[in-house]
Amino acid sequence: MPYIKRNLNQFRKVYPGVRREPIYENLQRIEVGRLIFTNSDTETFKFSNTYDKSPTITCSVFGTGASVNVYCDSISTKSARIVASAQFTGEVHIHVMEDL
Repeated sequence: MPYIKRNLNQFRKVYPGVRREPIYENLQRIEVGRLIFTNSDTETFKFSNTYDKSPTITCSVFGTGASVNVYCDSISTKSARIVASAQFTGEVHIHVMEDL
């Protein structure tokens, strides 16, 4: 899927005598979500967007009750497998960012 290009000069209501060159910026697709772990150490997060290549993922445990580490074991263009250092019950927040 191509990147989204947006002309930054179109957002201002300025009407100069000389038309300026458009200034483009590339927008990054960002997706957030959460996984619920219920006495398990491995869960799979399915992406709602489609990506051309594997995205960058950040995951962290929500709350103070669980003292475990979480990391992404495998990433594909459609899903990611999140693994915890021990079995626990709680939430893991995930941020998925498209690579530019």
